Amino acid sequence: MDRQLINYLPYVVRDYAEFQGIMGGEQPEFETAWSAADDLLDNQFISTAGNLGISRWEKILGIHAKGTDSLDDRRFRILTRLNEQLPYSLKQLRTILESLCGAGNYSAEIAEESYILVVKIGLAAKNNFDDVDAMLHRVVPENIVIDLSQLYNTHEELTPYTHSELSAFTHEQLRNEVMN
Repeated sequence: MDRQLINYLPYVVRDYAEFQGIMGGEQPEFETAWSAADDLLDNQFISTAGNLGISRWEKILGIHAKGTDSLDDRRFRILTRLNEQLPYSLKQLRTILESLCGAGNYSAEIAEESYILVVKIGLAAKNNFDDVDAMLHRVVPENIVIDLSQLYNTHEELTPYTHSELSAFTHEQLRNEVMN
């Protein structure tokens, strides 16, 4: 937004050099104040928070950021912690996983006649694997064993591609990367 102090003065005095000089000298200070006010407002909401706001949320929630984390990774970790509720049902757990991983990027089942929770995370959400693991260990009851694994590309998913198209990728990429 282009906010010039001179535009806040009455039209009668805008053309005087004295007022133009005063307003020109004060303009940088007001821009700094406006920027600080905008940052303060942005830091109130996780989706728009900058480094300072994210750091504050991490301190409040007791989250320790890794040196390699991007701002989006840190934001995701905060949202994960805020969205946690103790799921007393598989349906509630699936709702939490859908908010973290996205629709269709996970599966969660209880192994038949056992206390094993089998959770698989899709490739599109593989960067969030450690955060999902930490969340599961915080919210899943202690008497349930967690079997968390990564979903990989299957032969069925690669069938639409020709051999020449697939030859451009390594086996590791074919198995572990999202194919578009």
